[in-house]
Amino acid sequence: MPEKKPKSKAYEPVEEVKAGKTRREKLSNYLIDISKYVMTGVVIASLVKDLDDNRTLIYILGLLIALSALCAGLILTDKQKGK
Repeated sequence: MPEKKPKSKAYEPVEEVKAGKTRREKLSNYLIDISKYVMTGVVIASLVKDLDDNRTLIYILGLLIALSALCAGLILTDKQKGK
């Protein structure tokens, strides 16, 4: 009888669960980056341009957008990486 050759792991299909994790991690990193960019944009815009009457509105909206993106990104991160 001919011997069976072991299958190469290079051609095994990627599990969908593993693919879902990488997409989730990428989305969480993206949202955290968006949070940083919004905060940076709000601070730089307030320093460069004179925003006397709209300053509080811009700070409040920028803070809300940044915090919501940060919270969404942190929720999507995998908290149980060791398991």
